[in-house]
Amino acid sequence: MEKSQSMSQPPSQSTQSTQNVRFQDCLLVSRHELLDAQENDLSKVCQKITKVDSLPTDPIQLRKLIDFYDAVVGVMPLPLQLQILQAKRAVLIFEMESIGTTKTREEALDLLMKSGKEGVILPPAREGEPFRISIYKGIKLVKKIVVEDEFIIQH
Repeated sequence: MEKSQSMSQPPSQSTQSTQNVRFQDCLLVSRHELLDAQENDLSKVCQKITKVDSLPTDPIQLRKLIDFYDAVVGVMPLPLQLQILQAKRAVLIFEMESIGTTKTREEALDLLMKSGKEGVILPPAREGEPFRISIYKGIKLVKKIVVEDEFIIQH
């Protein structure tokens, strides 16, 4: 993301937006520029937004970093989400849905335009791989993470 490291937004003046604000201070974790819809949605749920490119993997450093914030926002691996929840901070996830792949960027743009939604086109990671197209669906609040297991071999 080419925007500044800290994106502070004043409290919204509209009644609807003020009612949507649920968190005072949010930590946005993203290396990418947000879609307009993501920025708009984020401003509805977070009064102040500070951006970082990544989170530390060390649990002590992570807790120190997120201690000031009410919520952590982004697309994060499950183990990090769990650590954030254990630190009693909200986890907000940008929900993206894959709508397909194409061989060319032009086909990808066409597919995204036909969807009528805001989204991203991810270029091939390697030569010969397709372009991947995903649309933005909204922001989800992670309420809890449950691990369910069962024996596959029992003695």
